[in-house]
Amino acid sequence: MADDKTIEPAPIGADEPDSSDNSVKNTQADVNDISKHDHHVHKDGADAALDLLNETGGISQPFDAKANKRLIRRIDTHIMPLICTVYFLQYIDKTAVSYASVTGIQQSTGLKGNEFNWVASIFFFGQLGFQFPTVRLLQVFPLAKYVSVNVTLWGVTLACMAACHNFSGLLACRFFLGALEAAIVPAWVLFTSQWYTKEEQAFRVGIWFSVCGAAQMFGGYFAYGVATHVGKDPDAALKGWQVIFLVLGLLTVVVGISFWFIMPDSPAVAGFLDKEKKAMHLERIRGNVQGIGTQTFKWAHVKEALTDSMTWLYAFWVFAANIPNSIATSFGNILVKGMGYTNEESLLLVTPLGAWEIVFLIGLTYGAMKTRQRLFFCIAGHIPAIIGAILMATTEKVPALIGYYTTGGIPIGWTTILGLQSSNVAGSTKKITVSCIGTIAYTVGNIISPHTFQARDGPRYLPAKISICIIYFLCTIDLLVMRWVFDRRNKKRDAEKSALGDHYRVEENHEFLDLTDLENKEFRYEL
Repeated sequence: MADDKTIEPAPIGADEPDSSDNSVKNTQADVNDISKHDHHVHKDGADAALDLLNETGGISQPFDAKANKRLIRRIDTHIMPLICTVYFLQYIDKTAVSYASVTGIQQSTGLKGNEFNWVASIFFFGQLGFQFPTVRLLQVFPLAKYVSVNVTLWGVTLACMAACHNFSGLLACRFFLGALEAAIVPAWVLFTSQWYTKEEQAFRVGIWFSVCGAAQMFGGYFAYGVATHVGKDPDAALKGWQVIFLVLGLLTVVVGISFWFIMPDSPAVAGFLDKEKKAMHLERIRGNVQGIGTQTFKWAHVKEALTDSMTWLYAFWVFAANIPNSIATSFGNILVKGMGYTNEESLLLVTPLGAWEIVFLIGLTYGAMKTRQRLFFCIAGHIPAIIGAILMATTEKVPALIGYYTTGGIPIGWTTILGLQSSNVAGSTKKITVSCIGTIAYTVGNIISPHTFQARDGPRYLPAKISICIIYFLCTIDLLVMRWVFDRRNKKRDAEKSALGDHYRVEENHEFLDLTDLENKEFRYEL
């Protein structure tokens, strides 16, 4: 591994003349003292936070714990509902095909053999193909506006699926649906790092990711209602699966348009923060050593992302963990039906998986936030998932169903990876690049996923279940390696700083110079 590779910037951690008394420790005294410095400094390629700092001039009053809590509540109130709503919709929209699978889509469109597998997986080809353009577009255009356009268009695309009557039409719509959803994960990583400190990010990621569980529950009950009231009426103008696509698609369009007018592109233009509160927020996130983003694209950051071993440790987990992802998405209902239940029963029986995910995600991410031991809590979620995978492979009916539910501990890994990409990857271009590589790994895993469930292996799909057991074990090992690398890097930097003693100096406002985590020797990784 290239774990010890670092890029040494001259201004930070270097032995230079004793001309600065600035400390990078984020203590109360430091925060109050910030307002005394001359902030009007400009550096090419610096983060937008530096321009905002020049504009606000720093805070003019003490910023204590109570003021911080009030500011967090204001941010949570304005940011989290929209973040959660859109993430809820992106999950239920891409998995709507699973509900369609038990409400008659195969019969209505004439799907044969493994054609449904391709309808499920083509989504991820679209997502994969649009990842590299997304890297640049997220920087070129205002973040919230770009997301709004994508959300609105994918809502239109989903609604159009109700008009599909053959295999090729479904493929085309699912491909474009994937392309339009490609921006969501990288954008959500950016939003989280803009608005929250490292200590706050893990829990917030856990909250907005846990809505996937809520989406599973809502989707199951919604599809059950459609199946029992519309699907059984042979004279209905629309089939059950068409109603599902239309309702979810039109709802997404409404939310996408609302996102344009409500969600700020960054803290710098947030209408719910006045000048003083913007200055306070900058001091809140100063300890992230990341800023709020820049439109300057840096090829050096791309190169660093590609050569940093952590990028590929993230990517391996995301790739491997998403190979079994069909048990919760496209094949969830089919898998439960194969345990010996009816179509309608399978729609209801998949919903407890969502409840289990919510409890696991919020509980474990809260524990991770309080102890600052993210990876240990993440591994704790993998253990019941491994046991559940074994139960699915070796039992039937109720024990197998219980095993299906306990695999809901695996998404804690996804929230942990997203949280680590938000807090442990610095440099605007590097952060987007690492996030997009992770999304590429996610799409490749999901492309493979439906094809592990071959029609000839139904209804138990034993080969797929055995592969799930092996994959979950490998994912757990990967998490242990991640923690070892982070801990090693932190200790090395602490030792280097201690060795320099009084000669160690930092540049003022270095947190907002858009340095990467390897360039900035003051950066410390969350474990």
